[in-house]
Amino acid sequence: MSERRAFGLVIRLAGYYVAVAAVAWLVGQAIPRWGPYFAERTPGAAAVAMLGGLALICPVAWLYMRTKPKIRYDASLVQTVIVLPVVIAGVVLIVRDSVALAFSLAGIVAAVRFRNTLKDTKDAVYIFLAIAVGLAAGVQSFAVAFVVTVIFLGVVLVLWRFDVGAEPLAESFRGRLIVEAAWAPGLEPALASILDRSVRRWKLIRTEPTALTFAVQLRREGSSEGLVAAVREEPSKQVTSARFEPLLPAP
Repeated sequence: MSERRAFGLVIRLAGYYVAVAAVAWLVGQAIPRWGPYFAERTPGAAAVAMLGGLALICPVAWLYMRTKPKIRYDASLVQTVIVLPVVIAGVVLIVRDSVALAFSLAGIVAAVRFRNTLKDTKDAVYIFLAIAVGLAAGVQSFAVAFVVTVIFLGVVLVLWRFDVGAEPLAESFRGRLIVEAAWAPGLEPALASILDRSVRRWKLIRTEPTALTFAVQLRREGSSEGLVAAVREEPSKQVTSARFEPLLPAP
């Protein structure tokens, strides 16, 4: 399932960038004929910079939505990542080549306190990327912003696909329980309750939109068949399939 999902994400991203490249070519052809409207410090130039930043950051926000485990998903971060490059590009256009305006902006920002606690420390990287895209768009270095976002998306896809950095399973875990279901907020607590009753130890090791993977250690009197049957009989009836994969031979 992960292979198909990863391939589908790559295809959609490639299609998006093809569409963006076509629009950029059309805009590039139109600008020479409408030169005065797109000159430096004109509304046209501001629109191109801000919309360019928006176009480059949208696939980043989309990939976050598709690959982030729901338990650590932050909707406000998605909105921030989308809006931040647009705002920063506009600010850069205002203070560009003006030291006085730059110091004025710094004083205004220092007077306002922004406090936000991220659910996942890795989410800070998305904020930094949004800032970088906004700065590049503000100085109209769209090629640099494009390269930065594409490399970032490639790294995120590789880390997500191969689950890089995941904590190794302890030797005490003897199997892996894979539960596929239509996602719902109440499913994970329901499965946790079943696992607490059915196994000695368990740990959620992977979360996907339609699947949850647990490392489990069965009780001596328990069996994998009984565990799978209990999961399939989950009260909300959201589980579509469940299977147990042994990791180590039973002692």
